[in-house]
Amino acid sequence: MIILDTSACIDYLNGDENLYKIIEEQDSLIHITAITIYEINIGLKRTKRKISDKRYKFLHKKWLEFINGMQVFPLGTKEAEEASRIYDYLESTGNLIEDNDILIAGIMLSNNIEKIITKNVKHLSKIKELEIISY
Repeated sequence: MIILDTSACIDYLNGDENLYKIIEEQDSLIHITAITIYEINIGLKRTKRKISDKRYKFLHKKWLEFINGMQVFPLGTKEAEEASRIYDYLESTGNLIEDNDILIAGIMLSNNIEKIITKNVKHLSKIKELEIISY
């Protein structure tokens, strides 16, 4: 399995051809985390204030169609415990990154998922257990 991070989901909504190609090349199923749902929905709500209602409805529908059929991995106790382990390690080595990135990694690793498609290589590459697929 492979996780799409928030940057990849945004680029998908914006029609990034490079990302489409990367997704098509994967042999594994592609899924997302609850953290990405949260981040994308915040972005859509902010965008709604700046664009027409018609455009917002189009983007929201495209988002729902995109995630339809994907497994959404939740943030539960085991995921939070793994995220806290990652946080502690990154903080102790002076490599702390954004909390949401740590939560996504905690969800992934506690569910034995190592691959992530992202543009956020700078942050996520600090978590050595992850295999980054950049585009």
